Amino acid sequence: MQKYILSIDQGTTSSRVVLYDDKFKIKSIEQREFTQFFPKDGWVEHDAEEIWNDVKKLIQLTIKKNRLKSTQIISIGITNQRETTVLWNKITGKPLYKAIVWQDRRTAKYCERLKLKNKDKKIQKITGLLLDPYFSATKINWILKNFPNKKKTENKNILFGTIDTWLLWKLTEGKSHFTDITNASRTMLYDAKKEEWSEELLKLFNINKNILPEVKENSYNFGITKLFGGRIEIGGMAGDQQAATIGQACFSAGQSKSTYGTGCFLLMNIGRKFKLSSNKLLTTVAFKINGKKMFCYEGSIFVAGSAIQWLRDNMMFFSDSKETDKLYSKANKYENVIVVPALTGLGAPHWQPNTRGAIFGLTRNTSQADIIKATLDSLSFQTLDLIESMEKDAKIKISEIRVDGGMINNDNFLQSLSDVTQIKIIKPENIETTSLGVAYLAGLNSGLIKNTDQIKKFWKKNKEAKPKISKIIIGKKNSIWKKTIRNLIKLSL
Repeated sequence: MQKYILSIDQGTTSSRVVLYDDKFKIKSIEQREFTQFFPKDGWVEHDAEEIWNDVKKLIQLTIKKNRLKSTQIISIGITNQRETTVLWNKITGKPLYKAIVWQDRRTAKYCERLKLKNKDKKIQKITGLLLDPYFSATKINWILKNFPNKKKTENKNILFGTIDTWLLWKLTEGKSHFTDITNASRTMLYDAKKEEWSEELLKLFNINKNILPEVKENSYNFGITKLFGGRIEIGGMAGDQQAATIGQACFSAGQSKSTYGTGCFLLMNIGRKFKLSSNKLLTTVAFKINGKKMFCYEGSIFVAGSAIQWLRDNMMFFSDSKETDKLYSKANKYENVIVVPALTGLGAPHWQPNTRGAIFGLTRNTSQADIIKATLDSLSFQTLDLIESMEKDAKIKISEIRVDGGMINNDNFLQSLSDVTQIKIIKPENIETTSLGVAYLAGLNSGLIKNTDQIKKFWKKNKEAKPKISKIIIGKKNSIWKKTIRNLIKLSL
């Protein structure tokens, strides 16, 4: 009987289940978009129950469509939108409040108060992260203060998890309350060097350690699910960006990958030593496999694919995101439109949660195609901002970036990235690198793969883009971009 690895890829706008054969080739993909809630300006929420029910149905659908027996599934891997925060009652299994999404900015003022008390430096020293509403700690604090029926819920019955932990707990019917080291390192509560929850930060954010999950390596026996006709082991977990780093086989210091999904995340492997950024980047755990831990620098752009989704759903510029490739080609090259898609604030290296999106340079001649092109180009310029910071920190010149995510199916965007960054951009054969990364982790735990050297051999290049525009032209455009960002930040202060 053919054997398979099943990957749960739980993202910000959709949940997917990807079935891999034992050679890590995709057998099937099932996907479902779920509801986005925006109750106030800067607030973003998900229904954790809806996410779980979708994931369960997608697994059932995958098994049914492929006529699988549970014995054919060697292991399950879970990858997830990071930082998104769920608190639930372990007796009822019900969330206390909607999941607060990584994009959510409701705790911005709380973060500002902590900065005034000079807590940001201590937080960075312990976690490698910059004090920001992005991470889980302030979200946990907010839910604990604000969830409904507070008096009826005893604190001893509360559990916390990012989405990986929530799904694992549901899959194992409450038996496993674990997270992996990559997701733990994004909570702003985890001491990345000592590999333990920080008592100092728990006290700062007024969080009881008892609600936190136990932290494990990325490849580990996280538990067994019996919900799909038999016993299936869950053998791999990683936050989506670290899973993509594994899927892109970035196992050596200096290797970099950038994912263009709902947001954009550029990660550079910096080796085994924990090094803080001086240029407003994050230091985080890249992975820990077979006792070997690697760190990375990370730069985050909060709005990437979600800007294209906004143009589609709110502006109604097109009905399918695939159309943006052709529309990009129709843009007037003499228009000087600049779009800053800061729909939920600016991420690295600016960290301005209150800045909002803007369009500059509109004329009577500006078309939808011009705005679409400017939106896609803005992601290239934001990527360049991250690269410049990363090269200063790492003192390494980035010569190539491996890219993935749905947006890189747009060839014009791929070329824009190369032109603006003046770097070779490489697209792999399998752009589903997040699900692939945790499939590898599950494969490692089950014995299907022996080590990361085998993973390197699986990685294959599909396409590459090299710069076609001169450095001088890009330099002028980049100066205008930086000036625009500075002015927009001043307007929002």
